Amino acid sequence: MRNLVRTAAASAAALVTLSGCGGSTGPTAFGPGDRSVSVDKGDTFTLEVPASPALGQSWYLASPRPDQGVVTYQGRREEEDGGDEDLIGSGDGAQFFDFKARAAGRTTVKLLFCPHGLCGSAAEVSASPVPTAADTAAPAKSDDEVAYYVYTITVR
Repeated sequence: MRNLVRTAAASAAALVTLSGCGGSTGPTAFGPGDRSVSVDKGDTFTLEVPASPALGQSWYLASPRPDQGVVTYQGRREEEDGGDEDLIGSGDGAQFFDFKARAAGRTTVKLLFCPHGLCGSAAEVSASPVPTAADTAAPAKSDDEVAYYVYTITVR
């Protein structure tokens, strides 16, 4: 019996190890705490940020845009998970900003966090002073402040 348990544990560990090798189903994702991102030329990657669009909480790619010679912006998408389908905004969600690493270099990506419908686009707040969030801060669901999140992207 002991050998059966060891064999099953070893098989499970091997599957976990193998699943991390080339079996990726999508681009590498980085969250709000990952402000310094390194990727290889040709990689696709995503900046994933928590959001609840049903409650007016959204993110926008802000100016200045990243250097297109280093990375290209592929678009934005969102997902909303769980919650009570009869209660608007009860689930968790995320927004995804997809990029492709084009050439070695360094650039920045600036995302604008807009909670509770306080802004409808990055252009809408460009005339007002908006704080830049701390390097490791992740927005809390109760955040009431518009803020920029700046990511430094290094392509190797």
